[in-house]
Amino acid sequence: MPIRYAHPSDADVMAEVTCAAFAEFEDFDVTREQSAANWRRNLVGEAAERPRPHHTRIAELPDGTVIGLVMAGPADPELGLDAEIYALAVRPGHQGHGHGRALLRAAAADLSADGFGSLAIRVLAVNERARRFYTSLGGVLAGEVPPGEVFYSWPEITALL
Repeated sequence: MPIRYAHPSDADVMAEVTCAAFAEFEDFDVTREQSAANWRRNLVGEAAERPRPHHTRIAELPDGTVIGLVMAGPADPELGLDAEIYALAVRPGHQGHGHGRALLRAAAADLSADGFGSLAIRVLAVNERARRFYTSLGGVLAGEVPPGEVFYSWPEITALL
């Protein structure tokens, strides 16, 4: 499964993946159009900051179908860690096949190469599947981030590599 850096032209398909992955959660009330606008804004901002989009990647099937994404960067200071995964989503039907793990590892490799030493990820408290996933990768439940979220941490980002 190829993983490549995302481009602003990927925003619509990234919105489709995001909305599909989080549709089961009542707290996810972002429309596909809002999500696409957010992705486009974020990807254009990334492209302006660096010579290449840096911490947003997408996973594709060999036929080019986008099945997952990850976006990461500096952590919110309230988390007390260096870097944070802002978004990690895999299309339903493709979950449980190692795609999320591969995306998380790709982001950790990018972040580590840029000098980040620790990592956090927020998750809806009700998302038990994701919570089990992060625990299985060595993530430690590190706290609550209101409203309705918890976060997991990897004090050594290299544990994901």
